[in-house]
Amino acid sequence: MATTGEQMLKEKIRTSPLGAYLIYGDEDYLKKIYVNKIVSAVVDDDFAEFNYHKFNGKEVSLGDVYDSVEAMPMMSDTTCVLVEDMPFDTLDESGIVMLNDMVVNIPETCALIFYTSLAELPSKNRDSVKKLFEEYGTLAKLEKRESGDIVRTVENAAKKRGVPFENGAAKYLLECVGGDLNTIHNEMEKLCAYALGRTVTKADVDTVCSKTLEAKAFDIMRCLHSGRFETAMSKLETLISQKEEPVMLLGAFITSYMDIYRARAAVVSGFDATQPSKYYDYKRKEFRLNNASRDSRGLSLPAIYECIEILAKADDLLKSYETDKALVLEQTLTKLAAAESDGRR
Repeated sequence: MATTGEQMLKEKIRTSPLGAYLIYGDEDYLKKIYVNKIVSAVVDDDFAEFNYHKFNGKEVSLGDVYDSVEAMPMMSDTTCVLVEDMPFDTLDESGIVMLNDMVVNIPETCALIFYTSLAELPSKNRDSVKKLFEEYGTLAKLEKRESGDIVRTVENAAKKRGVPFENGAAKYLLECVGGDLNTIHNEMEKLCAYALGRTVTKADVDTVCSKTLEAKAFDIMRCLHSGRFETAMSKLETLISQKEEPVMLLGAFITSYMDIYRARAAVVSGFDATQPSKYYDYKRKEFRLNNASRDSRGLSLPAIYECIEILAKADDLLKSYETDKALVLEQTLTKLAAAESDGRR
């Protein structure tokens, strides 16, 4: 059996939740969701004290886990054993033998879940452990969803709560709060409570949601690209007054212009603006390239190069010891506005 993805894991839990699982991957929110789904499917809440055994893998011996797996259910038909962050790489030969016996011969009444907070298992014992769960259990790798999938998930979840999102609002939410599913879920809940049954708008996202520093910096860039220099400067001054780290702000400005450069290079070469996502890390952030292509429309390539040069010089200044970092940012924004103005003529 190959490594199971989200849809196959969902079907497995729905039809036959018992057995041995190893759940890993880079999406923490999904990992926790599906661990809870397995537990809910197997454990009778009235008798959870007797039949649900949860361990910290760094503190428990594999022998104690084995004993819990072999224990008979009490006043219920099934048991569940959850082990978080078992250090498989520390298992010696006898430990690997015990793990094999546990998974291969798991009682038909038990669900055994090994859950790791890591995106990938350590290299030692990795191949043998994965092969074990592929052949005799369920090896589930839960990866970050694409931005389009996240948008649809948000819209569907909000609709179930009787609070629809206007067209583009869910995508805007993702742009503002980042791609972490746990954060997105929490912000979606806040929006649903705030909207009180009416349609959620982009303005609601601006009012209610806690934007990432990157999103705040991109707001400044959007104002700058659209010719609203005074608004961009006002937003920058607000962030400076809130003691946001100047180096981080400049880093977000640089990211914005690198998006513009990559998107423009792709379009000039006859490709779609999102083509750079095949070569750079834009997973769940492909929208940045589309936004960059839109924002840079009419901006000449020489002007883009000049803006990047301005940012490189500002980066050098911010990393020097004796400099007014707020002043450097304000001067940089002014220079960028002038370069864009000249580059759009």
